[in-house]
Amino acid sequence: MSHYNAYDSFKTKKSIEKKQRAKAKALGEKSELVDDFVINTCEEYGVAIEVRYDDAYILYKGEVVIAKLRRDINLVCNQVVFPGDKVDVEKSNDTYIINHLLKRTSILSRIKKDSTRLNDVGLTKKIASNIDLAVIVVAAQEPPLHPKFIDRYLMILQNSNIPAVICLNKCDLKTDEDEKILDTYRNLGIDVVETSTYGNIGIDNLKSRLINKQAIFVGNSGVGKSSLTNAIMGDNEIKTSHVSDKSKRGRHTTTTSKYYVWEENSSIIDTPGIRSLDVSSFNPIEIQDYFPEFEGWRDKCKYSDCIHFNEPYDSCIVKQGVANGLINAERYESYLRIMSDLLGEKDYEVILEEVASRKLQKN
Repeated sequence: MSHYNAYDSFKTKKSIEKKQRAKAKALGEKSELVDDFVINTCEEYGVAIEVRYDDAYILYKGEVVIAKLRRDINLVCNQVVFPGDKVDVEKSNDTYIINHLLKRTSILSRIKKDSTRLNDVGLTKKIASNIDLAVIVVAAQEPPLHPKFIDRYLMILQNSNIPAVICLNKCDLKTDEDEKILDTYRNLGIDVVETSTYGNIGIDNLKSRLINKQAIFVGNSGVGKSSLTNAIMGDNEIKTSHVSDKSKRGRHTTTTSKYYVWEENSSIIDTPGIRSLDVSSFNPIEIQDYFPEFEGWRDKCKYSDCIHFNEPYDSCIVKQGVANGLINAERYESYLRIMSDLLGEKDYEVILEEVASRKLQKN
């Protein structure tokens, strides 16, 4: 396929994105609030630790209270407040009222790719706010390690300006192949910590990353996010789950994001397991910016707007870098999968086969 057709696919994708935005608007996705609701500071604030449909659990003055939004906010609570939010709370009679939301330092959200009975595919789902560090929790086995999930989450976190750590849980089950995958991320300068809640391995090492931070645990179902939170908290109050024997995929035990304080100025937001991540809100041209191993290669491509996808092999230096073993092939495959989803073209395997055949010819 010619270079022009690759660009034409990009234009087609932009048209699809426009239709998706119109659909989201028609479905009533709201974001505007009254002008004075968001403030910069207040004398004393509470922190949202769990948010339900029309109220929220707020850690306020050393106790947990249930609070509702003030009446002129014409939205339900879980559209406005998220775990980690700092809120100005006032007690009126026997009811706590959220009068203001303090300006956020960050907000983590994703586009839903997997649907539930109550949520539609394609709508933005905000997860948590004011995050200092995200821990991408994966498992050595049960469920198996999937680097392509890591790659997508790294994109989402980088786009939200949230630093990330990769945590391999169940590390006592680690294989040589898992070690190779982890080394790929270490070589990119990403911090990797290994833990096992069963063997009490690496918990203090993980704690050292989390001290004095508001952290969030993200990852697939069954990787052990809640078990890690238990280990850090030093109790067993959090309900944990196991992997389904039939599907080898984790069951959803944590159903909403929850906030736990384990040390002074140190907290964890434990999130529901996510089985798939959609990155359709990203611009296809910018995806390469999230793959630092392309740096030093992509600017040498024949076409200045090369997206290293359907362009001819001889014109794409990134493809040649993969064939020469200078760019990690697994990461390039992950890149192709993401581009395939964005462009609506499912022939990325053909591209991989061509690059692999060029590599064989060199050998």
